[in-house]
Amino acid sequence: MQLRQQKGEEPLSLKVFEVLLLVLSTYLTVQKQQANINRVFSQVTAHLLHPLLLLRHLLNTRVWTEKDDAKIRQNLSKEIRNKVDAVLQSALFVPEHLLSYKEEILPLEDKAVGKKSHVGKGLQGPVNMILSKLGIQGANEEEEGLFYTVKSNSLPLLFKFALDSFGKGEENKQVVFHLMAKLITALGFTDELDIDEKISTLNWGIALLTLENLLNSCLAGDIYNVAADRIKHGEVQLNFYRKLARLLFNNTQMGIPAWYRCLRALLALNHHILEPDLDELLSAVWVDADNMEVRVRKAREALVSAVLQTYAKLRQLPKLIEELLDVVCRPAADELRPPLLPETIQKTLSQCLLDNPPSQNLDICGLILKKMQCYLLPYIQDEASDLALKVFSLSLLLYAVLFSFKTLDNSTPVPIVKKTQSLMMEMLKVVEDLSKQNLVTKGPWVEKVQEVTLLLTHTLVEVDTLFQIHCSKYTSPAASQSGALVDKALTLRHMDSPLGKLLQNLLALHKLKIHLLKPSTETSDASKMAKFILNGQELSSMMLDTNQIWDFQFCTVNANTYMAAQWFLVTSNLPLIAPYLEPNDTSVFAECILKSLLQSLDASGSNLENTGISVSLISRQLLESPVFCEFPELFSAVIKCIIKAFLGQLGSSHVRLISPSFLKPCVEMVGDEDEETNMKRLKAIGQEMLDSVKMRSSIHLSKTKVEQIQKLLKVTRILNGNAMSPEDYSELFLTLFTLTSCIQFDLSASIGLLKELFSIMASLLVVKNSQIILKVVHGSNLLEAIVTSLFSLSSKGLFKGLDGQIWLSFLQSVQDFIRCLIQLIIDRKSSMCLNLEKFTSFMVECNLTAGDFCSLQLHLVTLSTLCKEMITSLGKNKQLDQTLIHLLEKATAVMEPAVQAILMHKGSRQSQSFSVEMVTVMIRSELARASISEDDRPKKISHMAFYRSFFQQILKELSPAPRPVDFLISSINYLSAFYMAAEKTKATDLEQLHIKILQNIHALLSGKWMSLSDVKELEGPVKELLNQLVSSCSQEQFHLLLLMLREGLVPAKIEGGHCTEVLSTVTFIKLLACCLFPEHCSKAFWLITPQIISTLIFVIKESSKIPSLTHTLTLPALETLTVLLQRGRAMISNPHHVIVVLGALQFVPLDSHSMEGYHAAFEAIHEALFVIIHCYPQVMLKASPTFLNCFYRLVSSVMHEGRQQGDSDRASEKDKESLLKCAMLVERMYTHIASAAEDFTVLSSFIVAQYVSELQKVTLQPEIKAHLTEGIYCILDHCVEQDIKFLNTSLQMGVKEVFGELYNSYTHYHKSQRQGEEKYTV
Repeated sequence: MQLRQQKGEEPLSLKVFEVLLLVLSTYLTVQKQQANINRVFSQVTAHLLHPLLLLRHLLNTRVWTEKDDAKIRQNLSKEIRNKVDAVLQSALFVPEHLLSYKEEILPLEDKAVGKKSHVGKGLQGPVNMILSKLGIQGANEEEEGLFYTVKSNSLPLLFKFALDSFGKGEENKQVVFHLMAKLITALGFTDELDIDEKISTLNWGIALLTLENLLNSCLAGDIYNVAADRIKHGEVQLNFYRKLARLLFNNTQMGIPAWYRCLRALLALNHHILEPDLDELLSAVWVDADNMEVRVRKAREALVSAVLQTYAKLRQLPKLIEELLDVVCRPAADELRPPLLPETIQKTLSQCLLDNPPSQNLDICGLILKKMQCYLLPYIQDEASDLALKVFSLSLLLYAVLFSFKTLDNSTPVPIVKKTQSLMMEMLKVVEDLSKQNLVTKGPWVEKVQEVTLLLTHTLVEVDTLFQIHCSKYTSPAASQSGALVDKALTLRHMDSPLGKLLQNLLALHKLKIHLLKPSTETSDASKMAKFILNGQELSSMMLDTNQIWDFQFCTVNANTYMAAQWFLVTSNLPLIAPYLEPNDTSVFAECILKSLLQSLDASGSNLENTGISVSLISRQLLESPVFCEFPELFSAVIKCIIKAFLGQLGSSHVRLISPSFLKPCVEMVGDEDEETNMKRLKAIGQEMLDSVKMRSSIHLSKTKVEQIQKLLKVTRILNGNAMSPEDYSELFLTLFTLTSCIQFDLSASIGLLKELFSIMASLLVVKNSQIILKVVHGSNLLEAIVTSLFSLSSKGLFKGLDGQIWLSFLQSVQDFIRCLIQLIIDRKSSMCLNLEKFTSFMVECNLTAGDFCSLQLHLVTLSTLCKEMITSLGKNKQLDQTLIHLLEKATAVMEPAVQAILMHKGSRQSQSFSVEMVTVMIRSELARASISEDDRPKKISHMAFYRSFFQQILKELSPAPRPVDFLISSINYLSAFYMAAEKTKATDLEQLHIKILQNIHALLSGKWMSLSDVKELEGPVKELLNQLVSSCSQEQFHLLLLMLREGLVPAKIEGGHCTEVLSTVTFIKLLACCLFPEHCSKAFWLITPQIISTLIFVIKESSKIPSLTHTLTLPALETLTVLLQRGRAMISNPHHVIVVLGALQFVPLDSHSMEGYHAAFEAIHEALFVIIHCYPQVMLKASPTFLNCFYRLVSSVMHEGRQQGDSDRASEKDKESLLKCAMLVERMYTHIASAAEDFTVLSSFIVAQYVSELQKVTLQPEIKAHLTEGIYCILDHCVEQDIKFLNTSLQMGVKEVFGELYNSYTHYHKSQRQGEEKYTV
């Protein structure tokens, strides 16, 4: 009842299901022990059949909820279903019952040739007994529907059981067929396969699904042998299937996908089943289909594709197409018909024609032309008929056929060439008739006739030209008329049809290609054609819905999709069109790209992503493509268009106020501008921009304009900065710089606009032409202008009230920009000192508004960035060093009071790490100054007292309570810098500092609030700090460190719940192993490493007993073991210490509930094995059984996880990717084993045997199997003939078959390729 009440609030009871499973298991055991199989059949049929099938159905169809126990869903429900299946199969379909089934269901003539009746000994009517129990009537309509569903879902299951038990042998297959016929009639059909009154309209969907499953099982079991059925059984099966087909056609269910799949299954059984009804099939599922729902459409197109593929294999495509033409030409409302060739069907047809004999393809074209000439074109003048639509459908079919089969070439037989010439002559006559005789001058079909004329003309001239190019034996019948035909088609007037206009553009493109093939140098015709194709006026006026998707089919070109089709035509042929476009057309093209991208942003809200081919998607792909950069005029036009759009948002009056020179190209300058004029103008823009910043000029922007500029910035981000010309780059950068320094807005949320501007400018500063900007404006002036504008915005209160994270993110973008600009100044080396001195003086001398906390932070960020970049430039030149030291001293002098002001401020948005980072930069600046000094005397650090007090404060705050990770990282970095400063100044308490830092870092990592991910993030900074501490530590200090590790690495702490202390010590050991020790420390550390290894192994054993510790302790301990083995390859000489690690790998669990946890454990074990095989090959050879057992765990687990599963158990894409990585690691390890040492190949046959034994148990996912197979091939490379014989004789039967398949594929694919490579290997 719980299963039936899906909407109930109560979750399923775990105990009930456990008891149910136990009962079924016990009953199955008892049932197998029964000697009387007839009694078992009767008991199960009478009492258990319907309840068990009902239970199975409810388990299968339940929609599981979060309230349901995961164990029920993942394990118990599957196990219960398996037990139910076992009970039913072992009771109802045992081989001993076969005679009883024969007696009941075989016809009399089949019984006559069989053995004597066994009715007395066997069952009486077993099929009727089963079906009568399945046909239980419900008490009400709801129960009646449930019971019918249970029966329908159970019939395929019962048939599968029968197929498994009785399906061997030709005679038995006839029994199984008759059983299937009985089961099909039980769905609610009569014996003659008519509709029974019992079947309702609602039940059709369920009945068709059942029918589909039964037919698929019949296919899979190879029940239908066409020859045997005709010769031995009088075509009883064929007649049954034909009745079944008539049932489906008489009761069309065109809204149910299973209806189409049933017909497809019948087609797969034998095409003669559907051939008598071929015209009805083509009409119902292809030409006149009316249901366009996605699932139905896919099933319908799959059926049509199957029909095409079947007749192509039979070499009967002309027969099929002839039938199709008859159906198309029948009287019908053609405007209601779907397109004849949607994308899926056209692709299938193209593939079939590609493999079809050329003569048949030409016959198909001839049939289409004949049908058009004889039956359609003579009557097309009838305004009341819709023959024009039929002609159009046939024209599309002719186009698809001609463009699908292989073109003629010089190897084509002469008869085929002559037949092709005759076909082209007939086609030319049709086109000339349509062109010369103005068949329809008025009426509703004028447009469609013009489309037909254009389509046939395009098809004729394109195909004819291809034949001429590729086949010298071909003589074109249209050589003299093709030019005139194209010109006439291009002059057709009243062309309002979208498809007509597209076809005219294709013909213009053809004319352009022909012109380019000629040696003539005349470009006027080419320019006309390029202008005709682009049609700039139409493009600019029709860019309305740029997100409409087009599927590349002519039949779907309409008013909505025309722009996508036209835009695709233009962009895909840019190499032909672009050289002949005039400047005005180029500008229109650029505007269309920008407009379409901006419209896509309006549609999608926040991104440019789209699916399918639309104008906006084409524009984005074109802009991102490296090919677009090969058209400098077009690329430049797009950049100018974007700049114009930016300035348009500011307004011409505001732009004139800030920088009048921006408008000069549009207003004053006419003609080509030389480089010098351009540079003067750009310098003028730069100077005017700087002046406006000094004058505190600003432009107020509304919310709408801010949003529009943000969209333009998203488009700008797509541009390839490396492909920009110096002029375009400079103008774009100055435009963005102007926006950054001069805009003002009310909404604090628009801080995102400023952040995006800084981000894009930073990305532009690292491209190829970035140095050009320093020729336009001095670097120091740019820096000053940016800082001044930011201070101005801050003083006006723009940044007040911002969320802390938003503000810090904005600061980061400002910092990135300033860093990139300073790096550019330094890398260019022109006036570097002058620019740095000027900007440093500006920053030191600038007066900030009192109490303006945001300006103070901006000031510190800028100074710290400046100091970092100057530090990186030290040591290259003595004269430069003196300048930079002086500048660093000036900068750090003003940073201390600013940092103290920050510390006193209690603002909520202040990041804990901000002040620490600033002071760290101060220390590193002073250390850099001190490092330039050549003497060994103690160095003087100016603000050491301040740094020491800061150090003490950090130690206080480091570990008592949870802290943000960024604060911890910056604090560890500070400790490293401070200790270095203490060393430089030869501080008297250096030893105490050393101990304090180590103790505090260990305490920090041992904090109960520290997660594993936090520890992982801190590993980098801690490693750097330990390197600093260990590199100069004394023997006593190192001894204290080892004592601290010994106290922390106590396995008993795991049971006591102090796992974080153990994890801290494990992490410390791993990082220490990577440090560069002094010689005395190195000896001490590696001397005790064996003890550490033993303790770590014990930690792994203990922690692996607690599943929750696998990820948090077991794997980190294994990683540390791996690092110790890797770093100590020259120090660890005793092989025992390596072998015990192999033993420890057996304890690492691989049964994680999540794929993420499984992948982590898998990778950790693999890396340990890899280090052993790579660093200790001799040890691995000695302990090869243990090594292979560890590796076999990985192989078997990845096979188990990578097995094919049902739809309900399908893994996510992320999980699939993780599993694929594991399979790749297994492949990698196989290759290492194969190449490790020749001695190891003695065990190659053992490795292969393990592999195939495991492979026989599962069916792997194809991508997983591919990697594992490639790996085992490497092992097979080392198997000699004796090994192969040994495997063939020693493996069990099922496993031997798997090995045979593996070895055959190895011989066929891998071995031959390897031998071929060796042949050419020196």
